[in-house]
Amino acid sequence: MDPDRQAAVAALDTTLTTVERVLDIDGLRQRIDMLEQQASDPNLWDDQSRAQKVTSELSHAQSEMRRVQDLRQRVDDLPVLFELAFEEAGAEGDDAVAEADAELVKLREEIETLEVRTLLSGSTTSGRPSSRSARAPVASMPRTGPRC
Repeated sequence: MDPDRQAAVAALDTTLTTVERVLDIDGLRQRIDMLEQQASDPNLWDDQSRAQKVTSELSHAQSEMRRVQDLRQRVDDLPVLFELAFEEAGAEGDDAVAEADAELVKLREEIETLEVRTLLSGSTTSGRPSSRSARAPVASMPRTGPRC
């Protein structure tokens, strides 16, 4: 992988790590476990308002966890994707590199969106205040490929 792409992947990894830290992924896991226990309580639906709150919070927390886990997996897979793309020869290799570049751009956009949403929310999913000073600036991330 060329140095520009390598730097872009490293920047994505750093930014996502910062987002994971701000979201307090371990705290989010614990919150999901607690909400799942509450949701499995057979008496939960005796209080419909509480039941709706618990199931809504659980759904939101699980969705947030899936989103972050999906992004982490895709960032971790990106170097392998580029390696395989550069190993292919000819037009197929060019197509594979273009696909890897497209995934890089898409990941950058998704991580930037998550970063902004997370940092502007003022609090994490686990309910603790976020630390704005812990973030790596998105603007410093190297860009590859065409700009819109």
